[in-house]
Amino acid sequence: MGTLVVVRHGQASLFAADYDELSARGIAQAEFLGAHWREHGPQPDLVFTGPAKRQRDTARRCGEAYAHAGRTWPEVAVIPELDEHDAFGMMHLAVPRLRHEPEIGELAQHASDAIDHNRRSAAFQRLYEVIMGRWLRGEIADPAIESWPAFASRVTRGVDRLLAHDGPGVRLVAFTSVGPLAVMLRRALDLDDHDAFRTAWRIRNASITTFVFRGRQFTLDGFNALPHLPDASAWTFR
Repeated sequence: MGTLVVVRHGQASLFAADYDELSARGIAQAEFLGAHWREHGPQPDLVFTGPAKRQRDTARRCGEAYAHAGRTWPEVAVIPELDEHDAFGMMHLAVPRLRHEPEIGELAQHASDAIDHNRRSAAFQRLYEVIMGRWLRGEIADPAIESWPAFASRVTRGVDRLLAHDGPGVRLVAFTSVGPLAVMLRRALDLDDHDAFRTAWRIRNASITTFVFRGRQFTLDGFNALPHLPDASAWTFR
């Protein structure tokens, strides 16, 4: 069987001018992962990444740490289909339209009023989950926003590209985000759309989720592991 090791990108820069930049903590998370793999494995045969800067930079920082002592890190191939959906575009579109609804209006106000980063992040996540539910049900439709069916189909094509490298003992590493991981979990565990995202939202930055595959078989083998970050104070969701 082959193994697909999927890494969620390191912590990005939530509430900064450019979310797609890794934070200082996100850079450290990626480097710790590379150093851990250098010492303990795996030795990847092929490495892939989505096209977002935070995904590519996590792969790059991880690879540089891995190769620091002369180890060989494969050339990284970009898979466009592993990009995240435009969550912030969806929020900017949907929240003003739905703010008259009591639940969304209250959550939006909490997110706006929070000053502490952690509280603001938690408030944003609660609002995001409600908006995401509407998106999954097809209630947020706009030509500017990729629909959930289109997103799921796009990611599935990307996963199929990865699995085309099937071979005995082949070990693939891919760097992506929560949304594509939700699509993978849905496929591996036969989850419905909401449960797939509810599970994927537990995936921490720079964590490792592992699948094994052969032919049409695609099975979850490990979830949300952080062996390279033994100190829980380094764990982040956003």
